[in-house]
Amino acid sequence: MSAVQHTRFASPVTLLHEWAERNDRQALHEALFVGFTVDLPFLEKVAIPVARGLGARTAVIGDAARGLHDPVDVRMAGRSYLHGLATCRGAFHPKVVLLVGEYACRLAVGSGNPTLSGWGANDELWTVVETEDDDSHALLADLADWLDELPSAVSLAPWSASHLAGLAALLTERHVDAPAGPEAGPRLLHNLRQSLLEQLPLGPVDELHAYAPFIDEAGHALSALVDRLVPRRVTLGIQPRWSSYDAGTIKAALSGSSAQIRLLDETRMRHGKFIEWQTGGRRYALTGSANLTRAALGTSTRDGGNCELAVFAADTLPLLPEEGRIAPLASLVGRTIRPFTSNGQALVLLGAKTDSEGLHVSLARSRPAPVAISTSPDGSPGSWTEIGSIPPGALACSFPQPEVPGAAVRATCVRPDGSTVESPVVFVYSPVHCARRHGADSGPRLRYDYTAQVLFADERAARRFETDLLRLRELTAGTSAPRVSPATGAAAGSVALSGVDRWDAYVADCRRMIGAPLTDLAFGTLQIGLPQAPSSRWVVSAVTGSGATEDDEAYEDEAEDEEPFTASVPVAPHIPPDQRVRCRTWIRRWVGTLAASGASPAVPVPVRLVVANLYVQLLAAGVWDENDQSWRDGLSDLLEALGSEDGPSEADQQAPPETRRRLDAVAAVVMTLLRQDATITGGGEHDVLAARAWQSSKDTIARAEPAQVEDLMIPPEQALARVAPWSEVERLVALAQEDDPHAEVVEELSAAGWEASYEDGLWEITGSFGNPVPVVSRAADRLGRHHPNGVLVRARSRNRWAFVAWAAPHLVLLNPPARVWRTYQVRSPATPESRFSGGDLSTVPGRVGTPAPLPAGAPEALRKILAEVGLLYPELIRRLFAESK
Repeated sequence: MSAVQHTRFASPVTLLHEWAERNDRQALHEALFVGFTVDLPFLEKVAIPVARGLGARTAVIGDAARGLHDPVDVRMAGRSYLHGLATCRGAFHPKVVLLVGEYACRLAVGSGNPTLSGWGANDELWTVVETEDDDSHALLADLADWLDELPSAVSLAPWSASHLAGLAALLTERHVDAPAGPEAGPRLLHNLRQSLLEQLPLGPVDELHAYAPFIDEAGHALSALVDRLVPRRVTLGIQPRWSSYDAGTIKAALSGSSAQIRLLDETRMRHGKFIEWQTGGRRYALTGSANLTRAALGTSTRDGGNCELAVFAADTLPLLPEEGRIAPLASLVGRTIRPFTSNGQALVLLGAKTDSEGLHVSLARSRPAPVAISTSPDGSPGSWTEIGSIPPGALACSFPQPEVPGAAVRATCVRPDGSTVESPVVFVYSPVHCARRHGADSGPRLRYDYTAQVLFADERAARRFETDLLRLRELTAGTSAPRVSPATGAAAGSVALSGVDRWDAYVADCRRMIGAPLTDLAFGTLQIGLPQAPSSRWVVSAVTGSGATEDDEAYEDEAEDEEPFTASVPVAPHIPPDQRVRCRTWIRRWVGTLAASGASPAVPVPVRLVVANLYVQLLAAGVWDENDQSWRDGLSDLLEALGSEDGPSEADQQAPPETRRRLDAVAAVVMTLLRQDATITGGGEHDVLAARAWQSSKDTIARAEPAQVEDLMIPPEQALARVAPWSEVERLVALAQEDDPHAEVVEELSAAGWEASYEDGLWEITGSFGNPVPVVSRAADRLGRHHPNGVLVRARSRNRWAFVAWAAPHLVLLNPPARVWRTYQVRSPATPESRFSGGDLSTVPGRVGTPAPLPAGAPEALRKILAEVGLLYPELIRRLFAESK
């Protein structure tokens, strides 16, 4: 079965996620993304992990001069996918997405670059081909021919050309073996040897409609198009402010025909390109990557034009939107074309590849002088090391020392005038690391696919999830789950990937075990919510939304308005009041499956992270009533489960370091929540629970990086919300990292608004409070836990102060203006804090003897404490009264 969609609202991201949700769980063998402007960090968020998780060998090919990324932001190129650069005399400008599975195939040819704008914000045009059951389509055969011929007209690294040739052979073999399909239908056109205009039928035609965001300055393409089709009527679509055009040249190009302008609305950038015409009662359309410029339409790639790809189809629906005012051609005014300043690359490094024989690099054109090659682990400034040079006149060179996959590589050369030119950065490609993952994974997995929304809203799904968790825990006994699948055809239980690729492989296997939505939830790998706008008639197959234009021609100096990818702010789910009791019940039961006594091995790490994330989301949603503190017990158990190392599975033991970092950071968020309205040094019910959790998780939290859990720092937008803001998490991590044994007490006192300091045996607590007795007794209680032989504390606020000497069970109090010592016995379970919290000394039990005046000397209990501290009685009196004046 095959189909070509002409009216389908789709994005390449949609195609990937639809594949991931296939009922037959068919593996994806190949994924190819081709564009002019390429945003690698964006693709590494929304496409590469999905494609690799489905098993695909993945390649991204873009124009060498138009990479939209900083090398330090690229982390997977070369070690998870092939990033290839292409260059020709014009712009390398096609837009293609190809997905090939065992029996099915998806092809999208259109106008959208692999960027946030091209795949989500702009209004783009796509033609989508879908095949199933080993079927094929003429467009796939045409694509195979183009891929096979591409290296003859466009400069590519040898390994990039070989990769595309392999895809061409695969598509050709599939097409030859498939049942014969209809000869008529859409066909793929390219301009490698012949211009696109020369491949259009000759006129006359009844009517011509056209739109592209870029119209060349001299109007050559429009003029040639009219000469070719000889239309009786012409309608040209223009976005007055956003299209790139010169009104004068448009009028000149269309002066010989009956022409009008449709002024299209500018609620979103229309980046799709089309030419459509009617003749003999039929409508025809050319869509794809080509703008209305001579380089795109009127010149072949070999003759110095762009490299373009288009779909020619008959009997299409109208593509020109009906909205927008029709205006006469004579009314068009203005010029939006900006002066062009070439930023073409004088030195182009097409790629770098590593294998057992060393590092291989390839230039687009040779140079008369040596070309220095430098490498960097991550492309950051100051990290580059020169490893050698390509000899003059050579296109390629090999260096004997293999390089780490994914490392950054650049070339530099000295011009004849003495200036230096530098190439765009490429990333070391490892065919082994980027190979397709063979074989079905038979490791343990959840039976069903879940999302957070379904688990919160569907009681049956929640019940199935609990059963699935218990089942998964049992299945992981004695197995490694998730298992890092090999990059070759080795046994499924082996691991053939090196450390640099472990994270990508681990996440992919987690997706297979618990599904993509829960994996994204567990690790905070938020999928971009691409803008979704209502489908209009502006489609072959469209992605719509509001956004800015992209730089789209090598010779047009349009401003680059692409924004780097940024994850959206996390939002708490909305839980209706009638569902909150059920949500509280289920999350407590799910935590129970993690913390079940004697559970061996521990539930796999990604499952623990999922439950932790769900718990944090429910707290942010305010599902617990104000007086219901039962969430604290659940958090305590959850924190214990996150730190559990009892019986870890083989995969958990071998998990990449990113997994440990995520666990540590999630534990810090959980402890931050547990500590709210409680102290880790107090004696209340909530304090004791928090203190116990703190002692068991302190080392874990000390390693935490708050940046790892930004997705869990949810703004408090719901009533009764409990959230962990960045500042609190950061403060807790700093506290855990403190070597000072008093740090926790000092932090608690600081949170109460008091400052603690220590000098020569005496602790000073200062702040704003009325009665210093409860304050000094609380501080003595906390500090005394670290000084069982005695502690001296004074609390001072404005002109009032109080002093306590405490060594259980004796407490000696001095409370000016009375200049007498009072001695008390405070025996467990009572504490100095509980005994003196009221501040009224007349009601405090346990006093020993009568008050002793200061000149009579220190009471026996005070003398012992002073001896332990090493402070003389006269010195104590001097400091207390001298420093209080």
